[in-house]
Amino acid sequence: MIRQFYILIILLLSFNLSSLAANNDSIANRIFSLIYDQNLSEAETTFKDGSSQLNDFYQLFLNLDLHWWKYRTTYSKESSRKLDKLIEDSELPETKTYEQKMRQIMVKSYALRYEKKQFNIFAMLSARSDIRDLIAEIENEKPPFSGDEQKLFESYVIMYQYIENINLFANARKSAERVKKLNRMKNLAAEESVILKTIAHFFLARMNQKIEDEPEIAFNYFKILTTKYPTNKTFAEYQAECEEEI
Repeated sequence: MIRQFYILIILLLSFNLSSLAANNDSIANRIFSLIYDQNLSEAETTFKDGSSQLNDFYQLFLNLDLHWWKYRTTYSKESSRKLDKLIEDSELPETKTYEQKMRQIMVKSYALRYEKKQFNIFAMLSARSDIRDLIAEIENEKPPFSGDEQKLFESYVIMYQYIENINLFANARKSAERVKKLNRMKNLAAEESVILKTIAHFFLARMNQKIEDEPEIAFNYFKILTTKYPTNKTFAEYQAECEEEI
């Protein structure tokens, strides 16, 4: 009787945890899809209403990504100020655990993008250095979790490492390293997760367009994105640019 009671408790807990995970994924996917549809007002409202049901990782990622796209699509002073403040508020004073380092890498990734758009060279180099040091610190650590969160975090590491291997003189070793990163991103693009697929496809599209000089490959990736997100003007513009180069 007691054994049956414990089994029942375990089953109930398992069901509850599965339900929470599914709910987290559902809300995260909904907010993410609204962001990439460039329906940013509704995305912000949905985030505010549902953020309490998201875990810390998705709260941080979606909030940063939402504010990045608000800035990226307007370049207004207000969106710039809000993104800058969010980045500043999200940075941690110290990073001891793997999770803290992971969080800091993600925040610094958005800082790097932002400072690049602001043409703030010193801040950009500082963010780049911080990311490099943090990646080196966790390189030999085993992640305390797995699944989509870890793969999404990995995608941000891949983006940075790919950029680090861009060389104006087309160094063969660096080119080979870039290919390895592109291949890993192709694997992530084949995942079932809507978030992972989108992040990976956008990276592959943009890098083939701007770095690898493969407009036809880039066009095909952008075609996937514009089919999924027909109201995303940024994807449509990049697709048109690639089509002109083919």
